[in-house]
Amino acid sequence: MKGEIAEILVEEPSMKHFLQGILPGILPKGYILNSNCFIRAHQGKQDLRKSIPKKAGAYQKYSVPIRLIVIHDQDSADCILLKKELRDLIISNSTITHLIRIACRELEAWYLGDLDALQAVYPRFKAEKYKNRKLFRNPDECQASHEIK
Repeated sequence: MKGEIAEILVEEPSMKHFLQGILPGILPKGYILNSNCFIRAHQGKQDLRKSIPKKAGAYQKYSVPIRLIVIHDQDSADCILLKKELRDLIISNSTITHLIRIACRELEAWYLGDLDALQAVYPRFKAEKYKNRKLFRNPDECQASHEIK
């Protein structure tokens, strides 16, 4: 791990903010956020996909080993096919160590999965008002990004 860098590519700033909160508590020993572990936010899926070949090729040339992690929302895509497409973008441009993770369905659904936690962070949000609504019983089945807005 000494001398290695982890580069995490995500679709959007909201995923970066989420990871900045959770990663310090779960990163493997030796990895420090913003020191040798970096989160690179993009402006949506297309921007992320466009950048993967360029970044994978560039990381291949670094003088220290790079571990590439790509996190992509599933939305309505077939997970297996989506993961293969992302893997192909990496391996057609480099041989770097990589890991691909698909957020089912979208990051925003994770937030709606615990309404009490949302209220703890945002006291003006009243969890009780939403808990019994059918729409929020299964966050993966609503358009979570739309509901959060």
